[in-house]
Amino acid sequence: MLLAIPLWAKASIWGLVSGSALLIGSAVGYLANVPRKIIAFVMAFGSGVLISALAFDLMDEAYQRGGFTSTAIGFVSGAVIYSLADFLLSHKGAQHRKRSGNQQPNENEHPGSGLAIAIGALIDGIPESIAIGVSMIQGGAVSTAAVIAIFLSNLPEGMSSSAGMKKAGRSAKYI
Repeated sequence: MLLAIPLWAKASIWGLVSGSALLIGSAVGYLANVPRKIIAFVMAFGSGVLISALAFDLMDEAYQRGGFTSTAIGFVSGAVIYSLADFLLSHKGAQHRKRSGNQQPNENEHPGSGLAIAIGALIDGIPESIAIGVSMIQGGAVSTAAVIAIFLSNLPEGMSSSAGMKKAGRSAKYI
């Protein structure tokens, strides 16, 4: 007899799967000396996949379920909130939190920048988690395109930020 898995647990599992790419990418960025051009290529590919999933899967689903007005309000509100959070984080020492070069400050140069990096990662993950959860509400099935897109965009994000933190002299425990 198969156990029925609650919808919240399914959403958590799929969120964990897509979010695990941050840890995988972080490990690769820290342990391997990945050339910056490769990181840039993977970041561009991941961004393209994420934008495609948003444009062709998630926005269409939002429009079909909620209509134009609620979809537009949600899209613009999310963009404004994310942009404001990014602006605030940039002014708190995290403007280079995802850079793989030597731009990331260390804690001695800019105290609190580490917390800003962590908050930035949290804010980045919230819309991704919401997209996965919302895609499951009606039928209980996850949007495969959304999970793949989020996974592929999180890999280079983890690689780039951990490589940058390593170059900034942050410890492995910190990263």
